[in-house]
Amino acid sequence: MVAESSTGITSNFNFKFICDVKNTSGTLLSRLKVPIYFSSGNKGVFNISKVLSAYTTYDWNYADTAASGCTNSYFDYTLAFGYEYSTGITSDIQVSTGVTTASGNTVWNAALHPLAFINYSQSEYLMASGSTANFLTSLTSKRIHETQKDWLYALHNSNIARLDIAYSGGGTTQVSGTSHDITRFPIGANIPGGIPSGTTSYTITPKASGGNTIGSVFTIYIDDRCSKFEQTDVFFLNKFGAVESFRFNKVRRDNFTSVKNTFRKNPYNLNGTTYSYDRLAHSKSDYYNEMNQVTTLNSDFITEAEAVWLKQLINSPRVWMYDTELIPINVRTSDYEQRYHINDKVFNLTLEVEHSFVDKAQVL
Repeated sequence: MVAESSTGITSNFNFKFICDVKNTSGTLLSRLKVPIYFSSGNKGVFNISKVLSAYTTYDWNYADTAASGCTNSYFDYTLAFGYEYSTGITSDIQVSTGVTTASGNTVWNAALHPLAFINYSQSEYLMASGSTANFLTSLTSKRIHETQKDWLYALHNSNIARLDIAYSGGGTTQVSGTSHDITRFPIGANIPGGIPSGTTSYTITPKASGGNTIGSVFTIYIDDRCSKFEQTDVFFLNKFGAVESFRFNKVRRDNFTSVKNTFRKNPYNLNGTTYSYDRLAHSKSDYYNEMNQVTTLNSDFITEAEAVWLKQLINSPRVWMYDTELIPINVRTSDYEQRYHINDKVFNLTLEVEHSFVDKAQVL
């Protein structure tokens, strides 16, 4: 919101507020204009979310072996406000830009629940001196399998120098951070140095260069439950802009749906002077064939906290599964029941996903 105190300016014809959205180098990215907000008399309200969302995506690399800066996950910007008006109905428009500015702003690619967004406080998410901010996940602890890759993302504005890892067997290690506003740390089977044999759990503590803790501790528990079924790891973009993993290791079913477009073809053939019926010809011919794969995945039993967390998987705009290689998928499951142990003693997650790429046949 922006306001103009001079009624001598706002009372002019064709008055509009101007908002110039710029990057930190001063390059103009977009110019927005709005009239005086109704019933306010001298205020203008801009929604710059659509502009800024075009400059943020996400960062993830399945082959991570060290911490990485997530440069696509945040964007630094400056706002310059002004106005335009004319002294008469048909007079030329006079423009004044940069009357006031708002600099040092950063947007990151989170999609918070509306109630959480209304009460948004950066200190709840930004790790800094004296902070108790969490990593960019709704969990404070997690179960993973020893061979399962996973990551933790931190919003920290260059404050995290390292992660201190303490294993249940007594061993420790450190993972160096980056100078970027958001850093992605591999903390599963891909953790630098690997998970020591016999580890049942380990804690992850964000530290500043001076060694002081600057955020909440995260705990990993090793899930050693075995399964006779195929194991499929699913990776999804959560609501905080971080990619997390979850393993499905119960019954898996793959179904294929074929779509065909056909036409009637002349089965007769002219061979020299002979015009005859070719009994091997396809009178009904397919000119477009595609096959779509749908996979149904089932997990082991999950906890109530995991059930709450996995709603983000159902609603995620970017999901992948690992099936000898990474495969982009789309979640087809649309209904999700929040389960509670007081109602159901045990429960799991069944997920139906559609492979994003269809398998097409050649055109003959």
